[in-house]
Amino acid sequence: MENQIPEDPYQILARERSHEDARQTVATNRMLVQSLVLINGGAAVAGLAYYGAHVPFGSGRFAALLTIILYCFGVFTAIFAGLYVRRTTQEWSSFWELKSYPDAAERVNVMELHRQHAVSSKRRSTGFLVSSEVLFLAGSLCLILSFG
Repeated sequence: MENQIPEDPYQILARERSHEDARQTVATNRMLVQSLVLINGGAAVAGLAYYGAHVPFGSGRFAALLTIILYCFGVFTAIFAGLYVRRTTQEWSSFWELKSYPDAAERVNVMELHRQHAVSSKRRSTGFLVSSEVLFLAGSLCLILSFG
């Protein structure tokens, strides 16, 4: 026990930060993605059930089809958001892992690359999440228009 080299407090902090960031990011974004998949998927199923019972005529038929398509696109964009959330988490984890051992000079470039990828993935996941929400709203608007 006496021969062990004590860890640097900076390394301990970086490792703890890595784990905490990963947990928070994954939990929050998983909740968002699951909510958007359920909302858009549930709306698509409800729309299909309604249109199965009430056959729309004229422009209502086109709006009904567009409604289902928009909800389905909302589900797919939420799934892609989930994939980018996962990538963001992996990139940040790699970044903080490298940051906790700053001994090697060549790690600085690799750390910066992981940081840039994480930021890029975060932007894409945010874009997909917002797109999924917008598609839900657009699908809901089409649903309302199909009633008229």
